[in-house]
Amino acid sequence: MNKEREKTGKCLEDCRKKFIEYIRYEKEYSPATRNAYGKDIKHFIEFLIRKGLTDFSLVKHTDIREYLGELQGRLSRSSINRKLSSIRSLFSYMLKAGMIESDPTGKVYSPAAPSRSPEVLTVKEVAAMINAAVENKKLKIRNRAIMEFMYSTGCRVEEAAALNVKDLDLLGGTVLLKGKGRKERIAPMGRPAVESVHRYLVFREHSGWGEGFPAVFITYRGNRLTQRSIRRIVKKQAALAGITKNTGPHTLRHSFATHMLENGCNLRTVQELLGHVRLQTTQRYTHLSRKKLKEVYLQSHPRNL
Repeated sequence: MNKEREKTGKCLEDCRKKFIEYIRYEKEYSPATRNAYGKDIKHFIEFLIRKGLTDFSLVKHTDIREYLGELQGRLSRSSINRKLSSIRSLFSYMLKAGMIESDPTGKVYSPAAPSRSPEVLTVKEVAAMINAAVENKKLKIRNRAIMEFMYSTGCRVEEAAALNVKDLDLLGGTVLLKGKGRKERIAPMGRPAVESVHRYLVFREHSGWGEGFPAVFITYRGNRLTQRSIRRIVKKQAALAGITKNTGPHTLRHSFATHMLENGCNLRTVQELLGHVRLQTTQRYTHLSRKKLKEVYLQSHPRNL
């Protein structure tokens, strides 16, 4: 019986490994994303082994629904949806590779996740975060450059962490950002961001701090800042500014998009600036700008005064 279970597990695990190789080399997903997919599918495989299913081709939509049912009450709806997304990607890959004849996930529907409005800072709160200063001069200049850059470009934290000096065109006021799946886009930089980043790089050069190092944002010792380090910096700047909202790098990105829309930028342009593939992803910000428009309307229309 144990040998049979081992044989079953090996067959399923081999498929999982092939899928992980596919998203690594073909889709070029990040290590963190690959790790998340791998864990989700491994957990699903454990469920299939318990049911005695020896191959993914034997899996029916009812099996997947049963699996999701087991997760109810233990995980949030968003976590369950993420696991289902991983399973969908796996079966889609196997179908294209000719490993299965049909995809059972087509009859499985995602549990509706509660819609949550993204946390958005006011313009004054963003300014307070940018101006909040740590005591160390090095870190003060660097942190301000990080804050100005992220708010000016609306970039992702991974894009800021991967940024190299050669990607910057400070004279032209643009930057080459490398987003998800190694997709690249040229983003404009505002004058305050250009000046802040330029000041930081000049200070680095004159002080011999990370001299000749390719990364833009570096640690006290001259190494490239990780995504986790940048998150800590943003949270610290928010704390120094006295902001109690749950604030991180993505909050700056949300705020950038919302402020652009509130000031008249069209949705398509914001989509390009954010590097979104689908317009629907950008549309989550429209209800926020509409709320602002309604407030302005109520304050300005002569019949409401």
